[in-house]
Amino acid sequence: MRAEERWRTRKLEDLRLRQVKGALRTLEELGQENALASVPWGARGQRLYEDFSLMAEGGRGDMPTPDLYTVPVRSGTAARTFTLPKDFFLKGWIQVLNPSEVATWLILRWMSQWAPRKHSLSGVFLTTRPRMQAFGLRDDAWEDGCQRLLEFGLIRHAEQPEGLKAAVDALADPVITALFSQPTRVRQAYEPHYWQMTDEGLAENAMQTLDRELTHRRDALTNAALKRVQHDPEHLAGHAPADE
Repeated sequence: MRAEERWRTRKLEDLRLRQVKGALRTLEELGQENALASVPWGARGQRLYEDFSLMAEGGRGDMPTPDLYTVPVRSGTAARTFTLPKDFFLKGWIQVLNPSEVATWLILRWMSQWAPRKHSLSGVFLTTRPRMQAFGLRDDAWEDGCQRLLEFGLIRHAEQPEGLKAAVDALADPVITALFSQPTRVRQAYEPHYWQMTDEGLAENAMQTLDRELTHRRDALTNAALKRVQHDPEHLAGHAPADE
């Protein structure tokens, strides 16, 4: 690894560590009863961040013994939990993606685990009405988020098997059932894209992927501008030096 790459990797690790420590302090400073984290102090007056404790979603509580957080256990169709790969955090994606892109990725991740067979066979999709009702995410944020995730290699277009009508998983929750139902309106403004998650993309360094994508986009815009100039004689003539 070159010195520059080592420096950038170390800088990203230091930034991540400072963000984690800052987040723990913020969660701890919500108040005695509302605190969502606790960081003990060492004998020499230093904070022992590696020994932090998380509180339940409702806060520490007003009892002497804190209400500690426990990991949810998925049991049956009533559970609303889903797993997240550690690389989403360790590779810097949480820093690179904007809030709407993070929301889009989380929604698709959740859908892929609630309907794994549908996801693996034909992909998952989400139309406007159930998306707005369940998540409050508008069309422009959703579509832009999907496009960025596609460019970063975090999702892909699902190939629809010819003649296959993807079956909806039997879910008791009516909201979840609505999310995975096929559109019922006869006239659709557009055909929704079907997506599949690609966890392989998470293993890539987020900053390097972003730099590569920005460079590719800049080069594409430059090439497109040059082609327009080359195929526009009037444009060239308008910029030619005037005859003396």
